[in-house]
Amino acid sequence: MNKTQKIFTSFTAFFLLAASGFADNGIQFEFKHKKGDAYSYISTVEEDVFYNGYLNHHAQIINRISSTVENAAPDGQGFIYANYMTTEDSVSNRSGRHLVWGEDTTSVFARKKTGELTISDDIFMPTVRNVPVFPGKKIKKGESWTAIGKEVQDMRKPFNMNKALVFPFEANYTYTKDETVNGKTFNVIEVNYDFQYQNTEANLEAGELLYASVGYSKQTLYWDSKKGLLDHYNEEFQIKIQDINGNIFVFQGIAHAEITEYKSLNDETNVQLLQETLDDMKLNDITVKRGDKGLTISIENIQFEPDSNILLDSEKVKIQKLSKILNQYTNDLLITGHCAERGTAKARQKLSEERAEAVASYLEQLGVRDEYHLFTRGKGSTEPIATNSTEEGRKKNRRVEITIMD
Repeated sequence: MNKTQKIFTSFTAFFLLAASGFADNGIQFEFKHKKGDAYSYISTVEEDVFYNGYLNHHAQIINRISSTVENAAPDGQGFIYANYMTTEDSVSNRSGRHLVWGEDTTSVFARKKTGELTISDDIFMPTVRNVPVFPGKKIKKGESWTAIGKEVQDMRKPFNMNKALVFPFEANYTYTKDETVNGKTFNVIEVNYDFQYQNTEANLEAGELLYASVGYSKQTLYWDSKKGLLDHYNEEFQIKIQDINGNIFVFQGIAHAEITEYKSLNDETNVQLLQETLDDMKLNDITVKRGDKGLTISIENIQFEPDSNILLDSEKVKIQKLSKILNQYTNDLLITGHCAERGTAKARQKLSEERAEAVASYLEQLGVRDEYHLFTRGKGSTEPIATNSTEEGRKKNRRVEITIMD
């Protein structure tokens, strides 16, 4: 080998070594906040509840979290407006298919690009805070780090506590591998933490019933580095609580959550555009309006078989046409049933729930959304939009609303 070949070989080896080093330089994980970004997570919790060692009941808890980045600072901090909906045992008893809308609340907080939240403990949602938190430097596969987090639990009703119960913890993180799911590559991060709480004598003397609590969480996070956000996660958890009488309550189970990116349509421009589209499609008795949860399409005088929740074929044709519009968006849908003032309040409530379910079922049958992105609720005759003293008014009140949710 001549001198030129030796130099070339040495240079090649150096280049390959350097390239290998650059390729293994790690990833700097961080949230990428951009004003206007909007996402929703659907979290499904399957939980077993034990009382003094015996299984008391199994619960399915559905959480829907929608968040919008209202502003982003030059340092990467994001200012978040979030809505949380939680419903327990929420699959409809009548159909066994769709999720009934539960109680909801809103929170406003700031989040650094490394993940730390600025939020008061007097605000009950989100329950888990500062997970994930990143170290502010590049991390290679196999590397670990720790960060402080906390859980904030609402124990006011079951244990007579007048404020949130705060569980601080130190979380252990490990960036384990990259994994491709449905053609997208995610960074897989394992998170584990334990927590414990011992109530004070002063609180116990004041009438609080919770004496002590311990628990753990084991999570697998699937991080999207391109978007700078969590795409989905799996969790195994347990919380053990002892009251002042020595009774032991254990809550244990698994959870899964996944993200849906959505675009808010809830403005006057989209109201006008959507109404014009409906008019061009010659869909009568259908109006569009803004609402507190999103843009709402109201199907007035919707026709069912008498005193039933069975849609007439003419209404199915309307919904088929509407499905072409709804398929243009990824937003979750809320289906709300309303009745005219006829019969008892209890009967009206039941019928409004069943009719909302019927429309949701047909939308699912058409492939518009799956069961975890369709929510239903019934309002009976509590929100009339016209008088119930005339047939024309009752027709308007006999309606189903489809909300394209924020």
